[in-house]
Amino acid sequence: MSFLDLTPTWTDQPLTDPRVAADVVDLMLTLGDRQRGTFAVILCDPDDHYRATITVDLPSEFDRLTPPPDTHTLCATALTPIVTAIQTAPNTPLILALGRPGPTRSPALDHDWSTAGRAICQAAHLRLLSFHIATANGIYQPHTNHPLTNTTAA
Repeated sequence: MSFLDLTPTWTDQPLTDPRVAADVVDLMLTLGDRQRGTFAVILCDPDDHYRATITVDLPSEFDRLTPPPDTHTLCATALTPIVTAIQTAPNTPLILALGRPGPTRSPALDHDWSTAGRAICQAAHLRLLSFHIATANGIYQPHTNHPLTNTTAA
């Protein structure tokens, strides 16, 4: 699975489908984004169809291989301006994705980011459809442990 698997009408498909969501994450986070460390917020319409993507480059001191001392603060710093804007458009579901270099799975780091993203969305009363980790080797969802998808990052 990769963004190459998206149909020409992929924007008409709900991103509640884990395969479509993973393929969209693959499309939105390039290999360069993953190598730099990038956080993506994929915005959807009320019917869970793709609307737009906002990417935030993480600070250069972002430790990509071990959890930073306060992942929640780093995640909140990246998300706060976006969350504030999203709250002005009620019923905007979203997908969060951390693009990072390193091993395909880094359980402690991936879990910390996923937990922080979910907590921030819950506190802001935002509907989070899913949280994904994107590396050069694939995409997966840490909380559901959905299988890794091979990628052909843009």
